[in-house]
Amino acid sequence: MFGQTLTAKERNSVVHSAVMVEAQELRNVIDSYQSKESALLFFLLNNFLKSHEVSGELESGDVILDRYIFSTLAYQTIMLEEDTVKKIFDALNIAKKILLPDVIVFVKADAETINSRIEARDGTVQWYGDAVTQNNCVETAYKKIFQWFDIPIIEIDTSEKCGRSVEENYQLMKDRIDCVLSGGSN
Repeated sequence: MFGQTLTAKERNSVVHSAVMVEAQELRNVIDSYQSKESALLFFLLNNFLKSHEVSGELESGDVILDRYIFSTLAYQTIMLEEDTVKKIFDALNIAKKILLPDVIVFVKADAETINSRIEARDGTVQWYGDAVTQNNCVETAYKKIFQWFDIPIIEIDTSEKCGRSVEENYQLMKDRIDCVLSGGSN
């Protein structure tokens, strides 16, 4: 979140969470049921609603959206299997009906780093997020679904083994975004 906040400040942008504020109570209900299908429908609905909300804000500046459709699809390909999610993706024509970003910033880390970060939060492990991440290679799922889109992808490896500080990772991300948005390659 540190990088998003700095980027938003520097670019005079707004940061959005993929889940609508109005949907938080429903999210708690879905969490209590632990239904994969309900989670898929909930997050897809939020993605479409957020797409509509963000499209109106683009007229006045840039928007940074945390997670969004890419996380929904990646996690659901693990929970419900890729073929099922791809059929829904195609049937809803998502790539053409949802607002897509100019660039995707894919912040990743190795399993050891991810697990230590989850443990350091001292919170409840989310059944559809943290638990899936701890028990699967979510990076592989993201890379599969990124192929469904024609959007430049910037990968930032924040693994502890890379030895970069949060500020250094932020600068790397910022430089790569600037390069892609100015017409260069990442």
